[in-house]
This record gives sequence, C-alpha cells and structure tokens, in this order.
Amino acid sequence: MLISGAISCKKSSDGGNNNNPTTRTVVYKLTLSPVPASNQGSFGGSINALLPNLKFATWKVNGVLRSGENTISFSASDFQNGVLTLEATEGISSGNLAIVGTTTSAYPYTVVVQWTVNGKANDPVTIPVTSFVQRSFSL
Repeated sequence: MLISGAISCKKSSDGGNNNNPTTRTVVYKLTLSPVPASNQGSFGGSINALLPNLKFATWKVNGVLRSGENTISFSASDFQNGVLTLEATEGISSGNLAIVGTTTSAYPYTVVVQWTVNGKANDPVTIPVTSFVQRSFSL
C-alpha cells in the first residue's frame, strides 16, 4: 500500500506580517455588585490563552502588564471599583476564562461577564451568586 501526499507553502506577500484570520483580539470585563467582603463570601478565577505559535498570551490586568505568567489568577481584591479588565496583548487563537464564587443567601452578589472580540462587544452574561457558582468561558 502506498500513501502519498504533498504539502505546499506560499510565502506571504505582506512582508511576513501575521494576518491570521483565526486570531482574535480579546478583552474581558468583569463587574461585581457588590464586591463581597472577605467575611461575606469570595470570588476568584483565572484566565489563559494560546497564541498561534502555541505560546501563552500575555495579559494586561486593569491596564497593568503581567508578563511571564502562563495563567493569570485573580480574586475580589483585584477589582477596582467593582470592575476587573483583562486584555490579551496580542491576537489569540484560543482562550479560557474560569470563575468561581461563593456566598450565603444573606450576602448575595452579582457578577457580569462581558467580552469584546475583534472590537465587537458581546452581550453581557449576568450571573447571580447566592451560594456557589462556577463557570467557564472559552474562545
């Protein structure tokens, strides 16, 4: 049995710039209302993403560059006035945001997750936290 095939490569005419249509710019905005006090519940999560070259993306957290970290972890203490912004510094090929929240019915709170991909904002997802919640958002 003989199996044969061919692979063809074409040099890009754009000078080598990465115009990969499968990469996406992404910004996540998370809003807590109210931010749970340390004795009234907790909230946290993590985010990571891969670049087309299979290296991990670098993130800006509330506008501050966090280089050298494969996965960015965050908690309620990272929110500024109830808002946390996570922005990939380059176009990504895939990514994941995971969140978890706990509280009691006496101290409920809400988390709103909104993401913008290639400049287009998606509809926000509102998640009430009245006991335990865990969600994951993949691109």
